[in-house]
Amino acid sequence: MTGQVRVDEGGVLAHYADWRSRTAGRSVAALGPTDLTAAVYVADEVIVDEEDRELIDELVGRYGAEVIDDRELPEPPEGIHVREDALRGPVAVRLKFREVPAVDGQDDLLQRAVGDRGDEVFASSEMGAAVAAMTARFALDGRPIGLNLFGEPLAMPLSTATESAIPGAGANPFAYAAFAGRTRMVEAWQLMDSIQRMRSNPFVVLAVLDNGFWLDANGAPIVAAGQTASDLGAGVMQLNLMAEGTPAGGISPSNGWHGNSVASAGAGILNNAAGAAGSGGTVATPMLFRTDISVDQMMRCARICAAWGLDVLNMSIGTWGQDEIWFPTTAWDKAFQFAADNGVVLIAAAGNSTLDLPDDENIRPATRTPGVLTIGALDASDNAAGFSNYGSSVNLWAPGTAIPVAPDGAAPLGSTKNGTSFAAPIVAGVAAMMRSANPNLSAHDIRRILVETAWQGTGRVTKGLDAFAALFAAIGTAMPDNSEPNNTPATASQLIPTGPGGALQPGLGPFTARSKSGDTDYWKFRVERFSTVTVAVDWYERLSTLGVLVEGEDPDVRGPDDMTRTDTSGGLTLTGLLPPGDYRIRVTGGGVTAYSLRVTQQPASLPRDVFEKNDSFESAAVMLFETNKWSPFFTRSWGPGTYDATLHRDLLFSPYIGGGVKTSVNADYFRLDVPDRKIFSRPAVAVFDSDRPLEVTLYDEWRNVIEIRTNLRNVTLYPPPKSTCYLRVTGGQVTRYRISTRMETDSRIIPGPWEEVHVFPKWWGDPPPLRVVDRVTHYLYELGEDRGDGPALAFSNPGEDLRIDLIDRNGEIVREARTLDDRLLLDTEGLEPGPYIVQISRPEEASLTELRVVPPLPNRRLR
Repeated sequence: MTGQVRVDEGGVLAHYADWRSRTAGRSVAALGPTDLTAAVYVADEVIVDEEDRELIDELVGRYGAEVIDDRELPEPPEGIHVREDALRGPVAVRLKFREVPAVDGQDDLLQRAVGDRGDEVFASSEMGAAVAAMTARFALDGRPIGLNLFGEPLAMPLSTATESAIPGAGANPFAYAAFAGRTRMVEAWQLMDSIQRMRSNPFVVLAVLDNGFWLDANGAPIVAAGQTASDLGAGVMQLNLMAEGTPAGGISPSNGWHGNSVASAGAGILNNAAGAAGSGGTVATPMLFRTDISVDQMMRCARICAAWGLDVLNMSIGTWGQDEIWFPTTAWDKAFQFAADNGVVLIAAAGNSTLDLPDDENIRPATRTPGVLTIGALDASDNAAGFSNYGSSVNLWAPGTAIPVAPDGAAPLGSTKNGTSFAAPIVAGVAAMMRSANPNLSAHDIRRILVETAWQGTGRVTKGLDAFAALFAAIGTAMPDNSEPNNTPATASQLIPTGPGGALQPGLGPFTARSKSGDTDYWKFRVERFSTVTVAVDWYERLSTLGVLVEGEDPDVRGPDDMTRTDTSGGLTLTGLLPPGDYRIRVTGGGVTAYSLRVTQQPASLPRDVFEKNDSFESAAVMLFETNKWSPFFTRSWGPGTYDATLHRDLLFSPYIGGGVKTSVNADYFRLDVPDRKIFSRPAVAVFDSDRPLEVTLYDEWRNVIEIRTNLRNVTLYPPPKSTCYLRVTGGQVTRYRISTRMETDSRIIPGPWEEVHVFPKWWGDPPPLRVVDRVTHYLYELGEDRGDGPALAFSNPGEDLRIDLIDRNGEIVREARTLDDRLLLDTEGLEPGPYIVQISRPEEASLTELRVVPPLPNRRLR
């Protein structure tokens, strides 16, 4: 039944939901795989935005829901004062179902909601399945409905981690010296968590064959004073091979709490603020085998592991010193070969006697044992630790000095350990992650991958553990991703409103993944009205860079390019005002990682613009095309330049009794004081960057229509020169737009290769700096016009290697700017009046991008 959703009221999820119901005091349902990735929610409730009354009525009338009355806010504590204006805020309406609602197409709706996960998905109850399906039906249509989910943290779960403060190691496992550098353990943990975000992972057991486990008389892990939990969990699986049927705890007469430390190094729970962090602590469940280290018990343990389907067996123990003639080699080999052939990954410590194995000694199981991967110990510099055995029997090397381990009876605060005994479980924990990530890998596959992905050592070190590379290879260097294919704009996946407050996210949760290093993900969503939209993304920055871009389906849409970006470590947000329409989110990067994606929308009102109130011919805003030397005191004017403007809704009150209030989109009026055209330029007014289609009408001075342009978002009009005109801008919907008035170069008559040039600004208008982005930039200059420039054009001295020339209509350079005092002066004295080109050239390596026009120097001559 792979890929299907079915109700299982007697399964693991149902039991978990029943337990959660008792602790929560409400009926709880769970939906998902049989692991902690399942969604957990109130089984018989949904939440709907109060503004969708039609949906609320349908849920009540058609599905038999009951509205749960909203409770009054409680009285505040003493010293806290009520804000009367905030008493009535947005209300989410809770609806409860007394009977299981009948939902048409329930199975299909649930399947669409959970996606193609590649594993079996369960619902814990009929009520939970029906309520989830009904929620999916409306949510997939964009309606503001959601399950009453139980909360969970929204940050990437392993962006940081905390254990207890181990003396000599600290409380931050990401900073453990043993896990830094080439071992890349933190990256492996985050990759494992990324995999867990995307699919369910099987129950993985890391067996530890040892002695000295810190358990109480009933076999429960002992919790150290000052800590809230044991690093091995509340309960632990165990078998006392010395006296089966009795607890496996007790100190070792010769090695103290050795077994407890070994189990902690491989399977200590990660990020539980207790004990230390085991290498396999994100997935591994420990199974403790207590032994007296006799051959029969070691072989029995291997047989039990094979029979029980245990995944990894760590053996930081050994037998040595005996002649081969006395050793039961055949039985030994068969026991371990059988275990390896039946899926048990066998890991053994090399030993700490600085021996060359197997030449100096036959230590079982480190040597001459089929299917076993033998581990040597590295020091802090990734060289062989001085105590570690070495030789051809040692297959792989791992950190083996200053390994943080959990508290025990001798070290109640925890401690750090040295030895191959602690290097071995570090590899065993990585093997557990590999098995969890890819259950199809055989024990032989895991051993091979661990060695093949290891880094090349020197001296006694042959291959060193690279935990991330091994885990990445285990999943075929590609992350599971249930959103694919969504790697093109045409296949963009729909975000659905299943997050808090109707936030949009990839599925029932916010997590998704970049499956490959070259993978691009596209997600789509719709904005129904002007809204402030926030796109929040978090990921594991150790694993990948991430680029996030919002794009409009309409390539001319205004808004995505204006969004504000805020970066944090492993996260970013994009926030901005977006008009109604369809949008895409494009996610790129340089590696694989899980990431969380959430989009929120807050309806926004367009503000009135600077021209208001200009809703009639009489109140029209005055627009100029050239800078005027003399500012009139009797009127306010704008231009030349570009300005933001808006069309908004006005309230219209009926003069008749009972007529009510209506709304309409306002019209904007502008009075254009149009100058005469120049030789190379003409007056132009442009309306552009509109979110919605507009109607633009040009009138003459007597308000007669000259030209009407309709159903457009960008238009440029050329009013009659040397006249007064009016411009009316209106539309059927509220929108933003931009308006500009300027003297535009007339490309029909300008000579030479300068078709796209701007008119040189007048210095007294306090113009913005000239943009010098290209190697060569041109501006049109009309000499002889009453500009007040004097005998030269003046520029602030940029201190860069810059050249400014004046070019005539024949394309000849007639003057070159020279430096005088703190300015660059371009002499114009003695030239014939008429049009010229100001040419600004800069070297390719120059950093200058702006040049400012300044007043000319009076009574100074260049020539």
